[in-house]
Amino acid sequence: MPFASRGSVKIHYTDTGGPGPAVVLGHGLFMDQAMFAPQIEALAPDYRIIAIDSRGHGETEDDDTPFSYWDLARDAWAVVDELGLDRVVVGGVGHGGFTALRMALLAQPRVDGLIVVGCSGTAMTAQRRAGYQEVLAQWTSGATPGPTIRMVGSLMVGGTVEEQQPWRDKWGAADRERIRLAGECLVNRDTVLELLGEVRCPALVLRGLADQAISAEQVEELAAALGNPVPVHTIAGAAMTPSLTHPGEVNALLRGFLAGVPR
Repeated sequence: MPFASRGSVKIHYTDTGGPGPAVVLGHGLFMDQAMFAPQIEALAPDYRIIAIDSRGHGETEDDDTPFSYWDLARDAWAVVDELGLDRVVVGGVGHGGFTALRMALLAQPRVDGLIVVGCSGTAMTAQRRAGYQEVLAQWTSGATPGPTIRMVGSLMVGGTVEEQQPWRDKWGAADRERIRLAGECLVNRDTVLELLGEVRCPALVLRGLADQAISAEQVEELAAALGNPVPVHTIAGAAMTPSLTHPGEVNALLRGFLAGVPR
């Protein structure tokens, strides 16, 4: 399996290879790079899709020390550097979107385009932080995980039970304690809204209409704060991961956006 190293962290990624423009994708909290299977299938013939497992997820190996989204952005750039790529499109869903924003802020000259799905540019409110901490405590406890897994499946994946079941099965068999530091990263994230004017590359901003984590107002605020403000595309019927549950609509938007990104 391919890994890139940054200090004591070994970052797992998949890479479709090929000569097409490179697109780096980061997954949502609780998920892993497998959530981008529909995008890889649809876009790999024309684009080089690089999907990364964040710390605490998938096959990535970390050193069990706290980290921020700035650290995850540097992890992702370590993968890009490992592959010898100069310029890429960066993107992500939720947790991965927060990372993608900071990737763009760290190395704007290397970013050809930005794709963010269901994320904001602001810190989490105290009320929202308390709610997430409760869920994370249940997730990482030794208690029977069934009810919490069903709740997370409904919030993260949405759609039908059939669509959620592969992820429910994966979570049920996983070491759920691994998510602890990633959860702390999410709830303690900083505000970057005032910095987003520096990001002047083309951008695509998406949100699932049924996303209960990030409000429409927060996504609109993010889109308006970018150096080149853009409209928000709303995916009806989708929750936090429209790329997984509504791949046809999302892939069409991605393909249209990527076709217009200067090379």
